[in-house]
Amino acid sequence: LLEWLPFRANYIDELVRHDGCASNTSCHMCSSADAPWRCVDCYGTPSTCQTCLMDSHKRLPLHRIEKWNGMFWEKSTLRSLGCKVHLGHAGEPCASPIHELGHTGIVYHVNGFHLINVVYCGCSTSPGSWQKRNQLMRVRWYPATSKDPGTAFTFAMLDQFHELTLQGKLSAHDYYQGLAHMSDGSGVRNLPKRYDEFLRSARCYRHLVLAKRSGRAHDPFGINDTKQGQFALDCPACPHPGKNLPDGWEKSPVSWIYMLVLAIDANFRLKSKDRGVSNDPPLGPGWGYLVDPVPYHEQLRVQFAKDIHKVERGTCESTFQAMEKATTRLNDGYLVTGVGAVICARSGIVRKNGVGDLQKGERYINMDYIFLSSIVGALATLMLVTYDIACQWSKKLTARVREYPLHLQAAFFCMILHVAVPKFHLKGHGEPCQSPYSLNFLRHSARTDGEGIERGWSHINPIAMATREMGPGFRHDTIDDHWSAWNWRKIIGLGIILSRKLLEAEQMHTKHQAKFEELSATFEPAVIAEWSAMVDVWQSDPLHAPDPYADPDTHVSLADLRKELAKEEEAALADGAPTFDDLTASTFLVKGIELEELRYVVRSFAALVAAKKAKPHTIQTAVLQERKTALLSKIKKWRKAQLVFMPCAAIQVAQAEAEMTAAASDPANMSTTPSSERQLLLDVPPLCLPSELADNLKFALPARLKLLEKEMRLRFAQAEDSLAELRRLLRLKSSSLTFKKINNVGQRENTRARSVIVQFTSKIALTAERYRAARAALMKLDPNGDWTSRLQPLLVKDVRGIDEDEDGGKKNSKKQSEGRREISWIWTRIRSEEGGDAEIDAGTYISMPPFEWAKAQARAERWQEEITLVLEEMRRTLTYCDWKAAWWRDQASLRKASEDPACGKEQLANGLRAYAEKQAHTWEVMGTSFAERWYKTVSAHGHAIEWPERYRIAGEATRSVPTGKRKRTTLALARAQINNFELGGRA
Repeated sequence: LLEWLPFRANYIDELVRHDGCASNTSCHMCSSADAPWRCVDCYGTPSTCQTCLMDSHKRLPLHRIEKWNGMFWEKSTLRSLGCKVHLGHAGEPCASPIHELGHTGIVYHVNGFHLINVVYCGCSTSPGSWQKRNQLMRVRWYPATSKDPGTAFTFAMLDQFHELTLQGKLSAHDYYQGLAHMSDGSGVRNLPKRYDEFLRSARCYRHLVLAKRSGRAHDPFGINDTKQGQFALDCPACPHPGKNLPDGWEKSPVSWIYMLVLAIDANFRLKSKDRGVSNDPPLGPGWGYLVDPVPYHEQLRVQFAKDIHKVERGTCESTFQAMEKATTRLNDGYLVTGVGAVICARSGIVRKNGVGDLQKGERYINMDYIFLSSIVGALATLMLVTYDIACQWSKKLTARVREYPLHLQAAFFCMILHVAVPKFHLKGHGEPCQSPYSLNFLRHSARTDGEGIERGWSHINPIAMATREMGPGFRHDTIDDHWSAWNWRKIIGLGIILSRKLLEAEQMHTKHQAKFEELSATFEPAVIAEWSAMVDVWQSDPLHAPDPYADPDTHVSLADLRKELAKEEEAALADGAPTFDDLTASTFLVKGIELEELRYVVRSFAALVAAKKAKPHTIQTAVLQERKTALLSKIKKWRKAQLVFMPCAAIQVAQAEAEMTAAASDPANMSTTPSSERQLLLDVPPLCLPSELADNLKFALPARLKLLEKEMRLRFAQAEDSLAELRRLLRLKSSSLTFKKINNVGQRENTRARSVIVQFTSKIALTAERYRAARAALMKLDPNGDWTSRLQPLLVKDVRGIDEDEDGGKKNSKKQSEGRREISWIWTRIRSEEGGDAEIDAGTYISMPPFEWAKAQARAERWQEEITLVLEEMRRTLTYCDWKAAWWRDQASLRKASEDPACGKEQLANGLRAYAEKQAHTWEVMGTSFAERWYKTVSAHGHAIEWPERYRIAGEATRSVPTGKRKRTTLALARAQINNFELGGRA
């Protein structure tokens, strides 16, 4: 941009130059001196005479022309010069024309609105050729009505709107208004309004496009014989018996790679208002991604009649919307409160008949029907389903499925079902759900995260405001169209996605397998065998077997230690140990530690007040003074007990108070420390607990009271308590952030959520300081003790969630997943001082739960499974491309002239053959581009290439071609053909 600025004046001069007329205005074609015309859509916009203009635009009736009026270029039209559009003879006049009935045709094109004189052909005797709508269609103009059309929209315009609304979610109103402004930017012309006609035409056109790309034009029984889901695009990487699976796949020793992996979720943004529209059926009911509304609503009615619709009481501690909105009543004025969807959890491709409307929240009756509809015809033997409330939804699923029609039950009862909660959502569940429903621990789940459906919502949500106002049928067709676009883009992106997945899986498996083997080498084989058996038992029954992945957190708490010390004090009192005001030596120390924590709380509040620069009369300052006064009163009372239990501490206390008095009068402190904070720091002296005493004073402590030993035990328990509380608060904060991101919409809800998160952040900081104080005391009491391997220094970067990186959840920080994470030591606790695993003998671990070893094993196994599964997905994708190409070639000859009179016309028969071959070629080219992209990565890691022959050969050919040249040849050609190929194979 900085390079452009010096030439800005030159650029604007060139823009203005186009508004003038050149001194030489002769016609560029015949050199006539009278050439006041120009076409702004022709290359270079040269001046021309009227005769040449008409001759050159005989087949370009939608170009915009201007005339020089002596002062400026004035807009004009070809129609004003007598231009007529002759249909039926490639632009030439018909010998027997059908004259228009006094009406001028209106045509909308990508460059605006046009008035056109149309002359229809009347000499054709073939069926349908005399129809005006067909004559318009054959010049790529879509008629607004089927009978006597007076308005048409060009295919180019409808294609452009289609692409813009799919990519940018541009509304029909905005696009139409843009064309109107392009036609008349000044607003002085009275343009005819054809917005309703445009809406209807665009809807019908995209429906026809979906039908064409799904092969419905080739069906001899016609489009009306379309079956459920036939408009939908399948996922090439999913298992499809008879299409991309080998013979005998059911008996394979690695049958888990043929498992169908699905994700279920609901979206409460895609609502639909009750506008009283009853005559707006979908053009393709159930032909694409949404279920057929008629049997769907009938089934809901039947289920309600059976009283099966009652929502089960939730027993999970989940905090997600699926639980909260299951019985919501906030549906006044809405026919639909959201949609439920089922997708391939591996690729994100939406299942056919895998979307349905929700009438009142996310009820099982709706989600079950959508789920069962999405698996009709599926022939897999294993199925994994992820759902954010899978723990609750799956409990009585089998009983509920038995209430549905047999055609919906069939596939479900032919498969073994596994359920899990998506990785991001699992953090919002309670502790009982963490392991049994975790994809990180579930064997054969590879690196599936279950969150792909959330990415799908981000694609579809921008149309929510538009579909909310649509009639039910229009909304149905619109959502189907957008899901089709999403699926096609996912399919053409498989080449890049699977390549990246394989590269990452190879790298991460190497890393985590090495770490797992290193960890396993520190234990005896018998221990490893015991833990492996425990994992195997859990995998077979994760809901009831002992959980090898759970951290039991069995540290001795401060409360437990206080009970233990109380028993010891009873024995000490019997031996004549001193007391003061019902305080024993241990309770005296506990009170001192509590005062130390309170001192830090007040000190933190003082720092907060100082940061806000509060004035002396403000409420915050008053509260600070009250807290400080209460703290000093408690310390004064505790000092009396200190003189009884620690008489030698009086010397250090007096010295500390003298230093504080001197600091109060130091001018340096007066100028650098805020008044409120300075007053607090100077007025609250240190407590001088046993650990804080000078070495010479420690020897003067009463030996019989064992104050140093008791404080060390209390400090150790305090540190353990602090770590446990820190982990709890970090989990709660993570859950709150997740809940806020998913559920809270609006300023009020977000403000409340932020205030809760701020409170958690403050508590986390206080707990961290509590731990640091306990550890600092332990360092003074026993600097070389065994506790140092367990209680490490707590740095700022260590205070982070279990799935956060070292930024600790700050803005723009990236959370680490279970499969990638290198967790903070606070989540493992048993660490060496240098940060590695503690050197503890195997015997110590035999009685301990193997959660870290089991998790390390799970990480290595999931990455290994990911490699195996991605290789299989590559093979399935290429095999599917081969099958799809053959399928399209079979479609070319389905309609025969002897059985279908319409096929008797050579042009239609040629069109059917050409389109089928074009589709077949596209799938083959796409498969070739995938193979070339994948071959180097697959072969470099020593994996067997089990692809269809054509793709294996294409991949091998990349070995002998230099990388740069290869990118310019086959891959470039493949990409160009795919990019030029309309969405989903549209011509």
